[in-house]
Amino acid sequence: MPEEAQSVKAQLMHVENVVGRVLVGPKKLRGCYARIVSQRDGSGRIERFDHASRTWSEAPETVTFAEVWSAPSAESLLWAEVDREKS
Repeated sequence: MPEEAQSVKAQLMHVENVVGRVLVGPKKLRGCYARIVSQRDGSGRIERFDHASRTWSEAPETVTFAEVWSAPSAESLLWAEVDREKS
């Protein structure tokens, strides 16, 4: 076997863990918006958007990662409207 055929090269992409980086979402979930953001230890945290205060905060424990992953994405135009109102 030729020498170059014996070695295998693999290129792995490393994404730096930035605390608060949005990993999934926003997603439309039971009348609210939810997203998953990264935490310092590399895990994720589910957050829910509060329309009254226009802020994201930790979602209740009843919201699961599986629900957020499988929920439909927030419509771009609708989300742009929420974002514009926030400014």
